[in-house]
Amino acid sequence: MSLIQLSEHLWEFPDTCNVYVLKSGTRCVLIDTGSGAVIHQLAGIGIERIDWVLHTHYHRDQCWGTPIVQKAGALVAVPEYERHLFDNAEAFWQARRIYDNYSNSNTFFAPGEDIHVDAILEDYSTFAWEEYEFRVVPAKGHTFGMISLITNVDGKTVAFTGDLMTRGGRLYQLHAMEYGYGDLLGVEFTMQSILALRKENVECAYPSHGVPITEVAADVGRLESRLEALAKTGRLFTSGRNNVFSDQETLRESKLQRISDHLLWAGPYTCSNFYIVLSGGGHAMMIDYGFASAAHLHAGAEHDGMQALRFVEHHLDQLRDDYGVRQIELVIPTHIHDDHVCGIPFLQRHFGTHCWALDCVAEVIANPAAWASTPCCFHRPIEVQRVLEDGEAFHWRGADFEVHYAPGQTEYHAIVFGIIDGKRIVFGGDNLFLFNPKSGGIVRDTVVQSTVMRNSFQLDMHRRCASLMRAMKPELVCPGHGELIPMDQTRIDDYTAYIERKEAAFRGIVDEPADHFIDLFWARMLPYVSEVPPGSTVTYTVNIRNNLERTAVYSARLLPAFGWASHGEDESITLQPGQKGHIMLTAGAPVQVHRRRRLITAEILIDGISQGPVCEALVSTLPASRSGRDVR
Repeated sequence: MSLIQLSEHLWEFPDTCNVYVLKSGTRCVLIDTGSGAVIHQLAGIGIERIDWVLHTHYHRDQCWGTPIVQKAGALVAVPEYERHLFDNAEAFWQARRIYDNYSNSNTFFAPGEDIHVDAILEDYSTFAWEEYEFRVVPAKGHTFGMISLITNVDGKTVAFTGDLMTRGGRLYQLHAMEYGYGDLLGVEFTMQSILALRKENVECAYPSHGVPITEVAADVGRLESRLEALAKTGRLFTSGRNNVFSDQETLRESKLQRISDHLLWAGPYTCSNFYIVLSGGGHAMMIDYGFASAAHLHAGAEHDGMQALRFVEHHLDQLRDDYGVRQIELVIPTHIHDDHVCGIPFLQRHFGTHCWALDCVAEVIANPAAWASTPCCFHRPIEVQRVLEDGEAFHWRGADFEVHYAPGQTEYHAIVFGIIDGKRIVFGGDNLFLFNPKSGGIVRDTVVQSTVMRNSFQLDMHRRCASLMRAMKPELVCPGHGELIPMDQTRIDDYTAYIERKEAAFRGIVDEPADHFIDLFWARMLPYVSEVPPGSTVTYTVNIRNNLERTAVYSARLLPAFGWASHGEDESITLQPGQKGHIMLTAGAPVQVHRRRRLITAEILIDGISQGPVCEALVSTLPASRSGRDVR
């Protein structure tokens, strides 16, 4: 890549982000650094020294080259609300919650090693350098503390806007809008930020990704309309996960209720619904088994010191005393989330209960340390006695069931279909809920599909769920949360129409190919958490998903933490559109014990173009007698 001149004193260097070079004589200021490769281009335009780096936000694609630029003598200024993610990054990774994590803020893309900070860019302040004055304007949205820098360059009022928006009035990444679990609060924050930007009468905006925005007011208007369309799909701004019921019914254990002769549930006041199929002879099969109430899901910021959720047994006395159950033979989790599976180890230990699970669900719950980058992994591994395949039928004590892959609320999700007491029933997990989105002219509660971006969301996941509902034609959906959902063809049609509207809103707000800007985990590094003996090696699998509409070559290069080493050559794989593959990389541990977590990242390249250190893993070195245990 080479420098692109934008005006007399301003250049752009296309890197893992756009790096902007503002020149004064033989010196310059950089807006972000990307990989740091820009320093090799500066002599060609007469620059002898970098005075400052001004960062718009903390993401690795913006700042992973900053230490290189600092070694060349540059000072660094960062947004005031993100300083800790620069100069205290290592402490952040020590304290960051891993398991049972309901914070979906994209702080996972923070640097792994401390970056010294020389100055703070305070909201609404001015940063002066030579003949330039940069006004610091909040640009909350893509990150909590992101800023825009507004100044006059070569007779024009310009803004360096980070990842606030891209040309044409779109978002750079939809998943960055997620702050809490299942919300899209960044949509509201972005709306505030773009409307504030419009008031600045900026003539040209320079984003971190994509080409300059030359019609700023018009593109703000376009994005404003798209944000409104997205908000009209409903359920964007409250996750419901951290809303602990204050109703008196949750002060005591709820009573089990009959759905039909052989099917029970604990009512809507449990944290996560679970269901019991009765044999009639003292045996039971459970669908999920989680927390007794939402109060047990202490996942908010005030509970960050608690690194794992604590399960407490519930409802089993009622099951024995009121329904004659003596043996809980089988439990089937609908999906991987802790609030649905945390009681399974208890059942296995005290009742000898077997767990059967769909293959992708089984892979995660059996090895949560490997998959802990996905939210809400329960910290205890769960033994799975039988792995079920998509579409597999099974029989349990007079009842027939099928399990189907239904990636909706999370990629690792099943639905269980059964005919119980003559009724067609779907156990839907966290996919379907009753809700009135108040859009599309609908004035009644409809069945909607929940979305959590950090749960590896891709657009075809919801379509698949809709296809399953149309094929199964259930009379009743037993959801993972909330009230039971009686189903008929009208509700199935409404559900399908809702998914179509939601997909249209998602597609409309990002560039194409949409999944490339929606799918957070198109590259994922496994295992995510590991402990190894000093001097040993760790082999990482980088799972790649080609979301492009063309064949592409994906390459990966390990970027080891301080004291670690990368073993072997960079690896590449060619993938067709929609194809998945994996790349193996090996890291060598230092010879000394180091109990602190270290962040190891992998740089991903597509057709030779670096995307930066996209995926990460956490590793510690411990004495051989302790290694191999989960880090918490």
